[in-house]
Amino acid sequence: MVVGKSGVGKVNAAYTTAILLDRFRPDQVIFTGVAGGLHPEALPGDVVIGSHLLQFDFGQIDSLGFHLSPFRKLKGGRHEQLLIASDSLLVQKAQGAAAQVSFLSISSRAPRIFSGVIATGDVFVSDQATAQQLYQDHAALATEMEGAAVAHLCRSLGVPFVVIRSCSDNANQNARVSFNQFIRPAAINSASLVLHLLEEMD
Repeated sequence: MVVGKSGVGKVNAAYTTAILLDRFRPDQVIFTGVAGGLHPEALPGDVVIGSHLLQFDFGQIDSLGFHLSPFRKLKGGRHEQLLIASDSLLVQKAQGAAAQVSFLSISSRAPRIFSGVIATGDVFVSDQATAQQLYQDHAALATEMEGAAVAHLCRSLGVPFVVIRSCSDNANQNARVSFNQFIRPAAINSASLVLHLLEEMD
């Protein structure tokens, strides 16, 4: 097993993932950290298991505005699918492991587990309108700054992966305050799930 720290943003995540895949040749990749929750019922401490990853700031701008585009392939051309699917077996195993973990409660209720789309962009979302748009347009349950870059490298090189996030905030006008307040317990929740998942897989 190899553990690495990517740093913030898609470039750092892609760089770290490329080195990991090239030097250590892992059979699968589990990427984790914190995120802004987008589901209307999400609260800090909740966990999102990414069934699919979306890069919401990759596309083109014309006279009609911004339009999302699928990733370009490493060898040229575009992928047909805008969403990058995580490995279904790893998602299933993560869901099973989540049912066994005692998560830290850092809000008004016990943490909930969500599975669905995670939206990645090189921006810290702290705007209610943007958060609602990501949820409504793409059914995204969380937003963060690295996951889709990791997913893109893993898909391109045929390595199974899953992205797991714990919500530190709700990507709204209070996001920065909530992030600073809840980042540590949220990170503990995501790490606890990954550790339990590894135990189950071992």
